Amino acid sequence: MPKHVTARMSRAWVRSGRSVAVALAVAGLGVSLVGCAGDAAPPSAPAANSDVGKAFTSEDGVAVSVTRRICGISGVGEDKPEFTAVGQYCTVGVNVENGTGETIDLSQLKVKGLASDTEYFPDYWAGTAADGGMQALDAGKSVESTLFFDVPKDQLLERVELTSPWSGIESFEVSF
Repeated sequence: MPKHVTARMSRAWVRSGRSVAVALAVAGLGVSLVGCAGDAAPPSAPAANSDVGKAFTSEDGVAVSVTRRICGISGVGEDKPEFTAVGQYCTVGVNVENGTGETIDLSQLKVKGLASDTEYFPDYWAGTAADGGMQALDAGKSVESTLFFDVPKDQLLERVELTSPWSGIESFEVSF
């Protein structure tokens, strides 16, 4: 049975002189991510059998895809990091397209990350600081959101499992 780990929500400021600012534009907003030089793991190419970038579409037209994984981020927030990882943040990009005729609640999409035998859950506050988090999505619109998983510095997320309320894509997994 995997052990469950949740992110510690910290407002501690990074005081290390080795920190390097990295800019990330998400949904048109500039967000400052801080990573330690030399500690950042480069984004890895998707595994040959990976579903990174593949859209999983529900019967009523909601399409969900995992677009990327980037690890080695130590903090997130505007100007200075507001939220600091205990280990490192591995970010996962999730794109949702609403092809239905009504507004959908994106908070119903549940995502967990897995590394070895450990489950990790997104740091809600870090995601909200980065791009507003996963909220409501109007009909005909799409959104790319970044989820932040606080994992130990010596690990990378190996895969994510997504569970949705939308018929046809109730549960699926994407490996990195």
